[in-house]
Amino acid sequence: MFIKPLLKPKEGQDIKPGGEFPCKREHIIELANEVSNVFASQPIVIKEIRPPTKIVGDIHGQYVDLMRFFDIWKSPTDTGDIHAYDYLFLGNYVDKGQYSLEGICLLFALKLKYPKQIMLMRGNHEDKHVNMYLGFGDECAKRLGEDINDPNSVFSKINEAFEQMPLAAIVTDKQ
Repeated sequence: MFIKPLLKPKEGQDIKPGGEFPCKREHIIELANEVSNVFASQPIVIKEIRPPTKIVGDIHGQYVDLMRFFDIWKSPTDTGDIHAYDYLFLGNYVDKGQYSLEGICLLFALKLKYPKQIMLMRGNHEDKHVNMYLGFGDECAKRLGEDINDPNSVFSKINEAFEQMPLAAIVTDKQ
C-alpha cells in the first residue's frame, strides 16, 4: 500500500512541493502501529547486520535525495538488491525537508516487508519535542489537516514508533 506509490526512484525525483499526502491517515496510523511492534521486538543494539551493507544517514525529509540514492545504487525490492544487501539507516528521517511523510512512511513499509534486511535506527530528530518544532509537526498539520497534539494523530503515532527504535548497530562485530 505504501511501497508501490512511494518507491519510485525515477519518478520520485520530480515530486512537486506542497501537495496533499497520497496515503490515507488511517493507513499511516496502522503502518506506524505495526512497525512499532517490530521495533519493540528488536534489541536496542542491532547485531545481525551482515556485509555488504548500504548505510544511509540524515535523510531529513529529503525524499527526492532518497529516490536519487535508490535510482543510482538500486533499491531494496525483490527485483532490486534486497537479497544481496542489508540496509542500515542511521536516523534523522524527518524535519528540514518538505517530504518527511513520504520518506518515513516508505522506510516504515520497507521495514515491515523486509524486517531482517532493513534496519532503522533512532536519531535525535526521532523525538517528539525535537520534530514538533523543526518541521515534522507542521508538515503533518498542514498536509494531513490534523491536530498534532491529539494522541491519535499520525504525528503522535509515528513518534510512538520512533520511541521503539534501536539506538545502535554493529556490522560484523565492528562498532
